[in-house]
Parts: sequence; C-alpha cells; structure tokens
Amino acid sequence: MEIDFLIAKSKISSRHDISLIEVKSGKNDTLTSLRKFQKKYKEQLYIPYLLHTGELKEEAGIVYLPLYMTPLL
Repeated sequence: MEIDFLIAKSKISSRHDISLIEVKSGKNDTLTSLRKFQKKYKEQLYIPYLLHTGELKEEAGIVYLPLYMTPLL
C-alpha cells in the first residue's frame, strides 16, 4: 500500500484520529491503496481525502478536493 500523507486531528481521542491523503495529478484516479488502507484501519481513520485536478465532491466516504484547496487541510 502506498499512501502519500497521513494527518492527525488536533484533538486526539480514542478512535477516528487519522486522515489519509492521496494525491493524484492526472485523470487516473485508481484508489486501490487508499481503499485497502481504509478497510484495514477503519477503526483509526477519520476522513480520507483525495487531492486531484477535478472538482470538489464526496463519493463512497472519500472527500475529493481540488489541488488548490490543499491549504485548507
């Protein structure tokens, strides 16, 4: 599995503290690693993000952010 970044929430609790960040620069949005990681560590995960060149959307529990919104994480 290859995940580009992991970030933790500022307030740590016993569950759901880590967000995955996957970065895609092209149209190829294969999310194999992100989905495997999400399935394996679902108890510790908060929100998975995909930074990409497209528009803002949420699909199947993954937040798709345009690259220009990266500073908002």
